[in-house]
Amino acid sequence: MTIDFRTLQKVATHTLCDAFNTAFSDYIVPLHLTPSIMEQKIQGENLHRDYSIGAFAGNELGGFILHAPDDHQHPTMLYNGGTGVIPAYRGQRLVQQMYDHFIPRYQQQGIQKIILEVISSNIPAIKAYSSTGFEKIRTINAYKGNIRIGKIPAGISVKENKTPDWSLLATFMDMEPTWSNAVSTLVREAPFTTTWEAAISGETVGYVSIHRDTRRIRNIAVHPRFRRQGVGSALLQYAATSLDGPFTIINIDENFPEIGLFLERAGLEQYLSQYEMVLKLKD
Repeated sequence: MTIDFRTLQKVATHTLCDAFNTAFSDYIVPLHLTPSIMEQKIQGENLHRDYSIGAFAGNELGGFILHAPDDHQHPTMLYNGGTGVIPAYRGQRLVQQMYDHFIPRYQQQGIQKIILEVISSNIPAIKAYSSTGFEKIRTINAYKGNIRIGKIPAGISVKENKTPDWSLLATFMDMEPTWSNAVSTLVREAPFTTTWEAAISGETVGYVSIHRDTRRIRNIAVHPRFRRQGVGSALLQYAATSLDGPFTIINIDENFPEIGLFLERAGLEQYLSQYEMVLKLKD
């Protein structure tokens, strides 16, 4: 079987979606996307077919790496938003081969590094990335469950904001978010995400942004001066009464255990850990 490596530029969304679902059908955490959700993922994460890689046998897509550039005109970094190999094509080191073929091209385009997340128990994937040159930089955790509904403390008002002031809200964060939870992603994903803000005496003191179709909490933060006053809980409870659960939130840095404790008190439980990994490209 001859394998050809080229970009995904001419691959239709439904074809990419079918390959994605086949590749992830026996994954540690089963994933199944509809073409609509795939399009939302492409838009939200800024995935570009011309930076993404496909392993083809004729016209059949046997493996893929979805990449997002940090800047489409002069990118210096790519985010790997999904790597998959369908079962019939496994055992051929396709991930390493795809990167071996495209890394020289990326270097010519000025790419300096590639980042990704991989489930910590996915040993084959970690070995594949490590052999390509990726290194672990931090451990990040994921949580899921139904949010406990209680009484929202008096004095806290919550309302949706369709035009959030991200320059303000970003200052509430302590943790550096991963690509899919970053402000730039939230801005791109705005048509599919709802952002609620909490206020005390008219001052914005916290927010939560949730992707509506998947019930994934993209980001939640409270102004440092207003923490431990029920603001975060009020935001989650308000969201839970507006959207049916269960909810998930991923990529919480293990170096911020207070965020994990907050999520657990809210009713979510940790269900997996991931490694964020980086590949630094040499000229």
